[in-house]
Amino acid sequence: MDLCITISGINWSLTKDVVSIVGTIGALTIGGLGLFTWSRQLRGTSEYEVAKKAILNTYEVQQALQSVRNPMLYLSKEEVEAGRRLEEEQRIYSERMTYLNEKWAELQMVRLEAKVIWGNEAQDSFNEIQQRIGDLRGAIWLHFWMKGAYAGPGATVDNSPERVRENDKTVYFTSEEDDFSQKIAESTAKVEKFFGSKVRTK
Repeated sequence: MDLCITISGINWSLTKDVVSIVGTIGALTIGGLGLFTWSRQLRGTSEYEVAKKAILNTYEVQQALQSVRNPMLYLSKEEVEAGRRLEEEQRIYSERMTYLNEKWAELQMVRLEAKVIWGNEAQDSFNEIQQRIGDLRGAIWLHFWMKGAYAGPGATVDNSPERVRENDKTVYFTSEEDDFSQKIAESTAKVEKFFGSKVRTK
């Protein structure tokens, strides 16, 4: 009888409200924790993807640099026979540099993303690969200048054998061990060093 009185004396309406509030708070807490975990996971995935793209796109720029330096030139027979050999060589190098510039533009976008996430240190890791592009662009310009491509009538061109030979070390790929290939590899390694751990710890 006492048990029945105790049970019947409970304010079920109030109890229902309390249980509902507790349940709502619990659901919100679990939901908040889930959202926080999801947010962290999403951020981690995003950082991983940016780091992976940074390394991959740098490899593509490295390959494009070496492609520009390929000493094999497939000249149009018609252009050569028409006395436009120099112009044909320029066309080939222009196409190669256009491809390199496209790959560099793609890497630049990743570079900006990396700066947003990791700051100036991430951005600066690409500085040397950018310098190698500038070195090669300048060497190709000098290559054709020494051949008289840009010299006006009566202009004197310094195309001494020593100068040509020194410039050719940048323009032409001879092996992965040649001086400029080593510089490209070292520049690529700077990017690998910064982003490698961010990819391999995923």
